[in-house]
Amino acid sequence: MVKQAPFIFVVALFAFQTMQANGQVSNSKLQHFSLSESQASHFARLALKCVAREYPNKPEHVMNDSGDVQSPKALHPAFYGCYDWHSSVHGHWMLVRLLRTFPNLPEAPEIRKAIRENLTAEHIQIEVTYLKQANRQSFERTYGWAWLLKLAEEVSSWDDTDARTWSANLQPLVQALVNQYILFLPKQTYPIRTGVHPNTAFGLAFAFDYAEKVGDKKLAALIG
Repeated sequence: MVKQAPFIFVVALFAFQTMQANGQVSNSKLQHFSLSESQASHFARLALKCVAREYPNKPEHVMNDSGDVQSPKALHPAFYGCYDWHSSVHGHWMLVRLLRTFPNLPEAPEIRKAIRENLTAEHIQIEVTYLKQANRQSFERTYGWAWLLKLAEEVSSWDDTDARTWSANLQPLVQALVNQYILFLPKQTYPIRTGVHPNTAFGLAFAFDYAEKVGDKKLAALIG
């Protein structure tokens, strides 16, 4: 757990900076937060170690029959690393954010290679197929959903050749999760305020950021 602390910190830091960029926190609250290029390089190496590491792995997997007994990489070829699905997703987001913020990182070629290999159109389609199978409605709801939309927001707003490809590849999965939000939110009669993954405020905040950024008025109206 101690080894994961720097990784968790930088994800929280970048999320905080994202909130600041959207006017959700003031500049004064950010004055003590900064990230040097050497620190960014360190965090990039941490993420690179796990986005392609299949084990150990904690799958959130409902098996419908014996055919569902498969490896994490077979089930989730895009997001099989970093111990669980949502950690893999926000690991990819952090790599994109670091690359976008520090384009001259020594790890930049390796970052692009890793993301190109994972976020292919074929891999994303397998992720979509997984979500649409029976008994998968609650898979990663809503923490993992939120991070996927944050990743989609990041690549969709970046004028970069690779980012445009990643954004296009992600769209079927993005739409599948937006549809999940639209189906789920009207059924949610009370907020979940626990400070862990099921917290609905976190899931709604990131989803709203995405909806505002890409102009998804239906999702934004449902949340707002």
